Amino acid sequence: VNLEDCLREFKQTEVLDDDNLWYCNKCKDHVKATKTLELFRVPRIMIITLKRFKSSKSKYGFGGGQKIDTVVNFPLEGLNMSPYVLSQEQKGTRPLIYDCFAVSNHFGSVSFGHYTAYGQNPIT
Repeated sequence: VNLEDCLREFKQTEVLDDDNLWYCNKCKDHVKATKTLELFRVPRIMIITLKRFKSSKSKYGFGGGQKIDTVVNFPLEGLNMSPYVLSQEQKGTRPLIYDCFAVSNHFGSVSFGHYTAYGQNPIT
């Protein structure tokens, strides 16, 4: 999977099902709805966090979960965020190009593990 695939998936409209109904303050009821997440603007320095864990519910509450082990390939240089940003004003002021300078990784499972980090040396 590429990071661009993840960003496109992030923007997809999601239908909130029976387990995740939305409360409508007009009709005072929980109803099925849709939601769409979009980026209006991006910061000068951006941190992207990928959801790597998903929980599973049982009739008694949360029944544990699992780690998502899918490898995500990402560009070290030249990530163009323009296709994912709504603000035409921001798109017109500067290129929305990002270079990766650090990565944090989790090793282990949902209930245990540890993190490592890799980062570029700002001098070299």
